[in-house]
Formats: sequence, C-alpha cells, structure tokens
Amino acid sequence: MSDQATAQRFDDRAGYQAAISGLLTGIDRSLYIFDTDLTGTGLDGRAAVERLTTTLAASPRAEMRIVLHDGGPLQARMPRLWALCAAQSHRVQIRQTPRSLRHLTELFMLNGSSALVIRTHSNHWRGKAVSGDGVLCAGYRGRFDDIWEACSCCISTTKLGL
Repeated sequence: MSDQATAQRFDDRAGYQAAISGLLTGIDRSLYIFDTDLTGTGLDGRAAVERLTTTLAASPRAEMRIVLHDGGPLQARMPRLWALCAAQSHRVQIRQTPRSLRHLTELFMLNGSSALVIRTHSNHWRGKAVSGDGVLCAGYRGRFDDIWEACSCCISTTKLGL
C-alpha cells in the first residue's frame, strides 16, 4: 500500500455493511460490484438506495455496474434497489456470471479508483475496506473488467409485454 492508503478490517456482517456504507459516501463517477447475490450488502436499505439515487442524480456521467452469480434475490427481495436499477437502467447495468465463473468467491465493490471493499470469501464476513491505494484499486478494476467481459447474460430491469 502507498503512504496515503488506509485499510480497515472487518470480521462480521455489521462491519461489512459499515464498510460498504463508507464506500457509498465517496462515489465519484462509478461503482463496480461483484457479489454472489447482494443479500448481505445492505444496499437494499433505504439509506443506501437514497445515497445511490443522490449520487446518480448529481453526476450525469455516473454509472453502476453489477455482476452477480444469482440475480434472483435482487429481483424478488430487494424492491427499493430493484426500482432504482429500473429507473436508472441507462446507467445501471447488471450481468450474471456464467457457470464457469461461479467458483469465484472473493467479493468486492470498487468506487471508481479511490476505494475498495473486499470480502475474502462469500461464506465468511471477513474482509477489509481500503482507500487511497491506487495500485490495488487498479488491479481490482482490471479483474472486474475481465469478469464483466466474460458475462454475456444481462439481467434486464425492464418488463416486456402489453
């Protein structure tokens, strides 16, 4: 890590959600999320959705990209977040991993190039929140881009029909 970089470790769900909340307060232009299904993130809470809505409204070039192993919980059990995704579908993109990538268990959220929350394994709450480490963030951004490109299945937020 660089001299300016800080890392805060967490070992439980509350610590993980607090790290994500901190990450959301500093979104500049982009938020990249790689998660199994978003259920443990707290992103479906009123405060998180309001923060994301405000960020997207304040910056017309802001974007969110989400890659999930399973999009079902987002669609069925997270109505606030799902409504935001639908309302901002031109700036929120969601993809689902192919079976060949379902073995990936290290979950992360990246706020542009300045901050990162890493959960070391999807079955455990242990991880860390890092800010100010451009090299580490760039590495995770490259990893996210590779995962994003490998996903061909998009989750649509629009309903088709009459």
